[in-house]
Amino acid sequence: MFGILTNKGQVSSVSLDEFISIDKMNYFENEYFPKQFDKFCEDLPEIVEKIDFTKKRYKEYLKDKELTKVDLFNTFMNTYSADEIERAAAWKLIKTYVPEFIEYLYDNVVDYIYEIFIQYERKGNTVPFHRDWAPDGLEVDDHSIYPDKDEYRSSGASWAWFRFSDTKKLYVSDIDGKDDVSKRIPMKFYGAVFNGNDFHGCYDDSYGYSSRLYATLKQDIIDNNEIDISRWSIIYPPNDYMKKEKAFSF
Repeated sequence: MFGILTNKGQVSSVSLDEFISIDKMNYFENEYFPKQFDKFCEDLPEIVEKIDFTKKRYKEYLKDKELTKVDLFNTFMNTYSADEIERAAAWKLIKTYVPEFIEYLYDNVVDYIYEIFIQYERKGNTVPFHRDWAPDGLEVDDHSIYPDKDEYRSSGASWAWFRFSDTKKLYVSDIDGKDDVSKRIPMKFYGAVFNGNDFHGCYDDSYGYSSRLYATLKQDIIDNNEIDISRWSIIYPPNDYMKKEKAFSF
């Protein structure tokens, strides 16, 4: 496991619970996100009409009975796109429909956000065991050696992750956790930093809202947890794009 480096050594994840309110997280899960999701669904015709990148996915939704408005929400509330126009449109949607959550992050946890997505996970549609950026499938030979040792603790692999209730259940693991659930390390925190190059996924009974972001943590979080950010030079100090995104619509 690559983990997160601290001055005390390698850890599987770093808790952010000291800096957030669990009551506030539960409020987001039980009141805020459901209300905002309903508003998103009501506005879908207008969203699709005004924002080009949503049109293709919406047409797929109309043709495929397996797709739901939850799938559209998860697709549209996601800034991970190589296309700058799509990224800007996704940011606008996120800051239109969940601004209270974004402001809460800025107030308590982060100074700048580079990428973010909001995910609504339904029962039975859990995130499978995987490692970010690795080849698809767990049986290919290259999977066990990817990424190389110079990349595994880069800033791009370090995600901040938030869940809003006990029903959302993420874990991290080494490859031996693929089939042996007992070897997986549950993320018991409501907020955490973990390495996306490690294997991770959701337990079978997981459901609810969560959010993952690529962001600069506030300095007191870095200091209190003695996090080693020496390999996170891409975002420390924050670049101009991150500063622009923070200013967008605030």
